[in-house]
Amino acid sequence: MDVQQTTKFKDKLIQMRNYILQKLNNAENRESFSEISGEHPLSTHLADRGADYNEFEKTYMLASLEGNILKDIDDALNRIENGTYGLCVACGKSINPKRLEAVPYATLCVDCKEKQEKGLL
Repeated sequence: MDVQQTTKFKDKLIQMRNYILQKLNNAENRESFSEISGEHPLSTHLADRGADYNEFEKTYMLASLEGNILKDIDDALNRIENGTYGLCVACGKSINPKRLEAVPYATLCVDCKEKQEKGLL
């Protein structure tokens, strides 16, 4: 992979990283309806509390997933720095640039990813 391609992917990874961090920060600062309205949490209807809990759980799951993606992005940025970006971590072959366009933090080539999904890797 040439320097220009690597720089393009590095910029894309940094942009993705910043977007996720901003999104997580916004979710962290979001207040529930009862906090905004000044209602006492015990005065809300049971169904409202259930809806609040479901929203909290959904936010937590998304934050967890995005946290995993952040780690993958950071790992990809480290691979750029040490010169191994774009190489499959399983077989050592080059990862197709089209795959990296779709998933810039990919660690496996298409063949190895398929093997991983089948439980063969």
